[in-house]
Amino acid sequence: MFRIRETELTASNSRKLKQLLRDLETHRNPLATDTIHRLYRAQLERWLQSLVREDVTRIDASLDPRLAYMQVLANAGGEHGILDVLSVTRGGRLAILELKASESLNLALQAADYWLRIKRHLDQGDISRYGYFPGVELQPAPPLVFLVAPALRFHPASDTFLRTLSPKLDMVRVGLTEDWRRGLRVVLRQ
Repeated sequence: MFRIRETELTASNSRKLKQLLRDLETHRNPLATDTIHRLYRAQLERWLQSLVREDVTRIDASLDPRLAYMQVLANAGGEHGILDVLSVTRGGRLAILELKASESLNLALQAADYWLRIKRHLDQGDISRYGYFPGVELQPAPPLVFLVAPALRFHPASDTFLRTLSPKLDMVRVGLTEDWRRGLRVVLRQ
């Protein structure tokens, strides 16, 4: 984990900035050879988010490539949650993309929680009122949910959780190749 300290850029410390930029160029890219370097492994979910945000149609062709919001705040009963990506289909149906770069037992439950929050916001008209998806007539249908992770990183209990959730929840598991940093390729859709 990185701790960010703000430091004023001066002539005396500009070399440190240049070194950091070289390190990022070397280690924080999909072709890096040192895959255990801290910069390569840091904030994997954010890296995955940025790739998904570049073109959500890589996850599902029905999604509108122009409209995807990252790190969306979703409130419910005084509690806050931040979902990874909120998008919309070309037909106006909201889509929640919950991303994990590594195995997570909570993926399906977390996505269900966000679904409840976003559905409530949709029903109350908050999505449009807050300026999301300008010019799009949002469908009143409940949001779609895409659980996105490397295909081999879905927790074995995911299937059990998914079977116990409400049939009103339209969830799709989208499995990516393990080398997702080099480009998103879907190898599993359930």
